[in-house]
Amino acid sequence: MKKFLGIDVGGGSIRGTVVDKEGNSFFDYSIPTESNATNKEFLESIGDVVKHCLAATTVDAIGIGTPGPIDIDTGVLISSANLKNLSNLELVSYVKEKFHLPVYFNNDANCASLGEYYFGAGKHAKSLVVFTLGTGLGCGWVVNGKIFNGYKGNGMEAGHLTVVKDGALCGCGQRGCMEAYFSTKGLLARYSDLTQLEITNAKDFFKLVSENDKAAIQILDFAVSVFAEGIRNVVHLVNPDRIVFVGGITASYDLFGKSLEEKAKKIIFPVLANYLEFKVGSSVAGSFGAAALAFQHFEP
Repeated sequence: MKKFLGIDVGGGSIRGTVVDKEGNSFFDYSIPTESNATNKEFLESIGDVVKHCLAATTVDAIGIGTPGPIDIDTGVLISSANLKNLSNLELVSYVKEKFHLPVYFNNDANCASLGEYYFGAGKHAKSLVVFTLGTGLGCGWVVNGKIFNGYKGNGMEAGHLTVVKDGALCGCGQRGCMEAYFSTKGLLARYSDLTQLEITNAKDFFKLVSENDKAAIQILDFAVSVFAEGIRNVVHLVNPDRIVFVGGITASYDLFGKSLEEKAKKIIFPVLANYLEFKVGSSVAGSFGAAALAFQHFEP
């Protein structure tokens, strides 16, 4: 039986999961992501996750998903809006040389999309868009079972669509991006802008929403409207039959999901909205999808 290790780099954790092609999980290990890590420190963290997984079981290949921009041809993580100290990180060559296994690399949201396509809420979708709702806002598109990469793996950066002209500053350096509003960093920053109060995590923000905090509700309502506009733009560009939401923020989907779906469908062309499905996916889609990336490309 062939097994594959998927590594997912998120804003909160670096997670490794060993799975087979049927999605059976054999081992799972994660460590916190150090947002201020240097290239050397980040590579050591990746190595730590791989080492623990390989100590538990053998694998045939490794797939890795990280935030971008990236270069899938050279295996380099160029930079990241939420991992500020990383620059031109030679990730694939490091893992290959250290562990002597085939290594495949792509954007984390692309991997999450592939995970949902094979193992989750995206099964059997012809045109699947997945939004990753966490520290940032990522997006991936799987068409007939294949990731749409764009040039060198940086297609579908929908989180950085400009939705609010001259709007809030995003981690990418531009203003008005969808991510600057609907993401953990975006929601917390906008709440701080409005109230001058600091919240440290999404759970606490959504707790305020559930307690009818006026400022939190105001921030969330506007963020949902921004996200709905962004979804409209993506739908009109790529015509998916299914949209799946994954990531930590989906734990609070009951507080915004119905409103988001209604607002999006109201402004999407009816011919597209009529067959469009919205679903919530799995919290492990990223690492499972990175493993799927490996078995899609692995040639023994």
